[in-house]
Amino acid sequence: MKKIFLFSIVWVAAMVQAFAQLSVAEVSKILAEAPWQIKEITGNITLRQVQLRLFEAQQSIHILEIIPNDAIRLGIHDVSDTLIGTSELCRQVNAIAGINASFFDMKNGGSVDFVRVNGMVLHETAKLTSRNNAALAIDPPAVRILARDTANAGWENNIDSKNVLVAGPLIMKDGLPARLQENAFNQNRHPRTFVATKSDGVVLLVVVDGRNTHAAGMSIAELYVLSKALDCRDAMNFDGGGSSAMYVRGENENGIVNYPSDNKLFDHRGERRIANIIYVKETPVQPVPNE
Repeated sequence: MKKIFLFSIVWVAAMVQAFAQLSVAEVSKILAEAPWQIKEITGNITLRQVQLRLFEAQQSIHILEIIPNDAIRLGIHDVSDTLIGTSELCRQVNAIAGINASFFDMKNGGSVDFVRVNGMVLHETAKLTSRNNAALAIDPPAVRILARDTANAGWENNIDSKNVLVAGPLIMKDGLPARLQENAFNQNRHPRTFVATKSDGVVLLVVVDGRNTHAAGMSIAELYVLSKALDCRDAMNFDGGGSSAMYVRGENENGIVNYPSDNKLFDHRGERRIANIIYVKETPVQPVPNE
């Protein structure tokens, strides 16, 4: 048991060092001293944005910090077999904010991974891969990040939640980095979208820009270091690249606050049409009737 534990520690340290090149402590210090632009969207939703040098490259990071409760809830909005931009999907559900979510069929539309909304399965996973090994489960106000049950081929169907979205790869579970395959998707720097949760229930929706001289993007291992430096406990990756987009109602001309890369310009107009989003909206609290 001791040998296995020591091997795990050595493997974790080697993986982080090989890709991230900065320790969690170093990144925490850089983030603490960075010139963040902070805007309170509501009392329980805060937008934090920064452009800085991190992992020996220029980075552009956008974070929605959310405190879920009876009035502020997260949800999944999926458009079945078509594709629509993140901003329009958010407007369809009158969301305060949102991000792009799962991987999808770029030719025919529709998610290629499991999606359940309000108890109804909208998509089954087309093919099991090393990438789609995590799930986001939402039962307002609770939000959970789950790792694939490798002993159960239909693991996502057995998740006890009315709202489930599968994506990945898993970045971090219980504060430790998930084991990653060595491949270009994981190791190269790309624009990234991911979700992370803290021990106190706070949820972070994060977009990291890339494919531009102003924003290099990050590897999955670098996302782990970033998540850990942000004091997160669990984290999972969503679709990235040209799909990465963050919407906040009333911001800019279209609500997009990051710099989507599909138009190859560092502006807010390069949105890609996608299959689904994770959104945040206000739900009026019903008054308790007088007895």
